[in-house]
Amino acid sequence: MSNLSHLLAAYRNHPAVMKIAQNLESQAAAARIILTGLTGAQESFVVAATVNNQGSRVNGCHLFVANSKEEAAYRQNDLEGLLSGQAVYLFPDSFKRPAFFDDLNPTQMLQRSEVISKTSPLQGGLGGEGGVIVTYPEALFEKVVKPEVLNKSRIEVKKGEKLDADFVIQVLVEYGFERADFVFEPGQFSIRGGIIDLFSFGNELPYRIELFDDEVDTIRTFDPTTQLSQRNLSSLSIVPNLSTRFRQDQKVSLFQILPLNTVIWIKDYQFLLDRLQYCFERAEQFASKLTALDSADLREIFRDRAFLYPGEVTGDIAERAIIYLDGKQEV
Repeated sequence: MSNLSHLLAAYRNHPAVMKIAQNLESQAAAARIILTGLTGAQESFVVAATVNNQGSRVNGCHLFVANSKEEAAYRQNDLEGLLSGQAVYLFPDSFKRPAFFDDLNPTQMLQRSEVISKTSPLQGGLGGEGGVIVTYPEALFEKVVKPEVLNKSRIEVKKGEKLDADFVIQVLVEYGFERADFVFEPGQFSIRGGIIDLFSFGNELPYRIELFDDEVDTIRTFDPTTQLSQRNLSSLSIVPNLSTRFRQDQKVSLFQILPLNTVIWIKDYQFLLDRLQYCFERAEQFASKLTALDSADLREIFRDRAFLYPGEVTGDIAERAIIYLDGKQEV
């Protein structure tokens, strides 16, 4: 056993960590736990030890709300190393710089879509396989698509079924995809003869569909850099641009789509509320200056102001178990 494994085992068997797990088990969603005195990587060890020490909750979902994007990235990296075999996702905001709304980041938009797809209870959710989501206030500020709306918007393509190329073009354009000669980032597609390449907003690699006449002959993922196939598939699911293709009434906060057995770890509750208020004020200022010359995707995001208001947080987390890491109780 490695030194890291020994250290994690020591945390897992520590009386304080065992008490956290017992309280989560006994109080379920009503659990409210306050931790003090943790610094640096200690937080990661306590989270990992608790996840591995929860009994029937071990397969549940955990959401860690860090104070910043940088802190969230470090925490995700730590937890990935400590929780081998379990999924640890980073849920980022959609922009190149948090709270600066001038430029979208396609890679981060893809990450958001992946997390939403895997969290959706209609797709199995994280409640069945376990997992940890690490995020920060600016990412929570942007609401996400309701699971039932997302499920209805998926298009399934299966091997052996008939597929009309003109229909595919029409649907992809409606879903916010852009036609290109070669796909290299989410939201692009290309058609060359009987080959359809598309980079879905909910997948980390693009798909290649090969048609024999109008029938799907093969489906596989491929590396856009080398063009080499990665994995053969029997079906694929096309997910639209979750940031721009849905109305405000079709979106909710990330908190609302998490499984009921989710444990929420909050680094600093008051900072979360203050930062959400700051994001709201900046977003309102930015939206008032948008013009027809700005990116269409940016205009779509700000059209309906699908943002999380600070006051909504208390209601959204009321039915979840909460662990406060700043030593302060919820206000």
